[in-house]
Amino acid sequence: MPSKIDETLFSWEEAGVGATNRERWRMIPACIWWTIWRERNDRCFENRDNNLLEVKLKCILLFCFWCINVYSNETESIIDVLRCI
Repeated sequence: MPSKIDETLFSWEEAGVGATNRERWRMIPACIWWTIWRERNDRCFENRDNNLLEVKLKCILLFCFWCINVYSNETESIIDVLRCI
């Protein structure tokens, strides 16, 4: 496991070398970190927490939302990226 953010991004980039949808593949770490950051804020400041399944679902929904806003009519490629994870 990488111990630093730059090492994590480098290993993620290496893992996605053969990905057919590299742009979407590159969005996933930001999506994961944003979801974790939001969950942290909910726990620290709103006194509410979600179980792991809910956090994963929020991450997937956020990823889909971002992809739909950037790649509006390419829903098949979004599903392909999700299958690779």
